Amino acid sequence: MTPEPINTFNMVTYERIIQHALDRSYKFVTLNEFINLGCPGQQHFILRHDIDRSPTTLSPIIEVERYFRVHSTAYVRIAGAEYNPFGYSSMKVLREAVNSGTEIGLHTACFEYGQLTGHDPLQVLRGELAILREFFDVKGIAPHRDINYTYNSLPFIEQEWSNITKLGIQYHAYEQRIIEATTYVNEGFNPHLCWRSFTPFDAMNGKSIYMLTHPHWWFRVHPFEAS
Repeated sequence: MTPEPINTFNMVTYERIIQHALDRSYKFVTLNEFINLGCPGQQHFILRHDIDRSPTTLSPIIEVERYFRVHSTAYVRIAGAEYNPFGYSSMKVLREAVNSGTEIGLHTACFEYGQLTGHDPLQVLRGELAILREFFDVKGIAPHRDINYTYNSLPFIEQEWSNITKLGIQYHAYEQRIIEATTYVNEGFNPHLCWRSFTPFDAMNGKSIYMLTHPHWWFRVHPFEAS
C-alpha cells in the first residue's frame, strides 16, 4: 500500500483551486486592480503571494497562472530579507512574473527592521521602495511577519498611513476595505501546515475571495524542492 501524502500544497491543488473558481465564474484580479474596481464584494478572486524565502519558489506558481491566464500579486522583501531579489535567478523569475501580468509589491518589516537596527522605520520603508522601484512599478505594500517575529509592522503602517501615502503607496494589503469585501483564506501552522480556517474550496460561495500563499510551502513534486 502506497501512503497518501499529508501535505497537498502542490501545483495539482493550485490548479484545482483556479479551475474550481473559473468554473464558478470568479474573475481573477491583482490587489491593485481590486482596489481600482472599488473592492467588489462578489465573484472576484485575489491571489496573493508573500515571497519570504526566495523568488525562485514563485516559478511553478506563475507557470500555473500563465496556463490559466490569471494574474496575481507577489510581495518582495528588501530590508532583512533572506535572499537577494536582484540576483540573476531571482530577477529572472520576477521579470517572468511581471511579463505574465503579476503585480509586484513590497513585503516590508520596516518597523521591526528599524527597531532592531536603530533606523527610523519610515526611512527604512522609503529606502525599500526607492530600491524596488528601480526595477518594478510598486503601488502596494504588505507587512511581513515571521513566525517568531519580534515587532509587528502593521500597527505602524496604520498609524503612519497618511505619511506613507505621500511615498506614492496606494494601498496596504490589510486595509479594511479589502478585508471586509472578501473572504480571507490562507495557509499556516496549526500545529502543522494546513489551511487556517477553511479551504478555498469551502469559501467559494459567491463572495469575493482573498487567498494568501507563501510560495516556499508549495511544490511540484515534493516540499523539499526549495530547501
